[in-house]
Amino acid sequence: MAILGISSATKILSVGICENSNTLAELIVSGKESFTEDLIVYIEKLIEQAKVKITGIAVASGPGSYNGLRGGMATAKTLAQIFAVPIAQVSTLEAIAFNLINVNGTILSLSDARRDEYNIALFASYQNNLKRITNDLLMKLEDIKKLLSKIKGEIYVCSCNEEIQSLFIAKNIRFAIQNFSIPRGSNVAIIGEKLIKEGKDSNLMKLTPNYSVEPNIREFKKGVNDRG
Repeated sequence: MAILGISSATKILSVGICENSNTLAELIVSGKESFTEDLIVYIEKLIEQAKVKITGIAVASGPGSYNGLRGGMATAKTLAQIFAVPIAQVSTLEAIAFNLINVNGTILSLSDARRDEYNIALFASYQNNLKRITNDLLMKLEDIKKLLSKIKGEIYVCSCNEEIQSLFIAKNIRFAIQNFSIPRGSNVAIIGEKLIKEGKDSNLMKLTPNYSVEPNIREFKKGVNDRG
């Protein structure tokens, strides 16, 4: 299967194509305020580069930013309908943790949520297999520290927030470099391919994003009215 993976939940946009767990092509874009409007252009270039027929879609469904997730999910749904292919949703935190699938130990995947709170998930990585330990959780820093204090063995922390390194001080904690702390489109594609093959693809009509912070509809409407 040739799976297109879309990750737009963070400040870094990434799209990738995989086939049989092998990455055929990938594009990573950062440093733009808004890039979802260019997403289709990036995808077209990637498909042309990979020279394959897309047989499935995988999309990072969050947690993540409102605008990024909304654009990525809408694009993924549209493409799944156009190509008439299955679609799978992948946790952004799992896509981040997948970067360290070659290590043996516990992986903490972490992203900023709101003030004093973080999106986190724990995974066990052993012999190139990633097993989820917790669901995606919203936790305060002190609660995360308490959770990690109960874990024996090496803990690898994946986070794009470089300041997080100063907040966790323990001998068994290691920090992944920034390149291994982003939700790559290729990771989303590989995880999604496995889900689709196992018959765990998503219902297109019920596919919903998991926002880090639920959008304030009243504030959104107020902003629209003010501009009018």
